[in-house]
Amino acid sequence: MKSRIIYLMIAFCSLSMAVKAQDYSGLNDIALKDKADYSKTEDKVLECSKFILTQPVDTKDPNCKYCMSFIVRWMSGTPDYSFGIDDSVGKLTKSNQLLIGVYMACMNIYVLNNKDKAGDANAVKLNSVSMFLDYCSNPAIKVKPDGELKKALKAKNDNKLKEYLKIN
Repeated sequence: MKSRIIYLMIAFCSLSMAVKAQDYSGLNDIALKDKADYSKTEDKVLECSKFILTQPVDTKDPNCKYCMSFIVRWMSGTPDYSFGIDDSVGKLTKSNQLLIGVYMACMNIYVLNNKDKAGDANAVKLNSVSMFLDYCSNPAIKVKPDGELKKALKAKNDNKLKEYLKIN
C-alpha cells in the first residue's frame, strides 16, 4: 500500500511539472496589426511578463526570448498605452543590458494591472522600478548589483525610492 502511495505521488508530481511546463514558441505567430489585436493579447502580455520575472536574467531558456520578443512587439505598437524609459532606468540597467527587458516586463505588469493609473508616468515609473528592484534583490535570480543598482536598492529599503528617482 505504501508503495502505491509513493508511485501515485511520483506520478502526480511528474504530471504537475509537465502541466507547468510552458511553450511560448507560438508567440511569433500572433498578429499585432490593429487595436483589437493589441487589446485581445493583453492577457498574454501579462502572462509573458510574469514569466520573465520568474527567470534569471541570463537564462538560456528560449521561452524567455519568445516572451521578450513578444513583449517588445506589443509595447512598440499598442495604441492604448505609452511606455517611456528614462535615463535613471538606463543607469540601473547599464551594467547588464538584459535587465532592460525585465524592467519592460515590470512596466507591463503594473500598467495592465492598474489601467486607471497607466497614464500617470510617475506612478508607472515608481511602481515598475520597485518591482524591478524586488526582482534584482531575489537571491534565486542571481543579479549582482553594481554601483547604481546598489544605490537604488538602498533607497528602496530606506523608503526613499521616490527621492532617488526624483519623483514628486
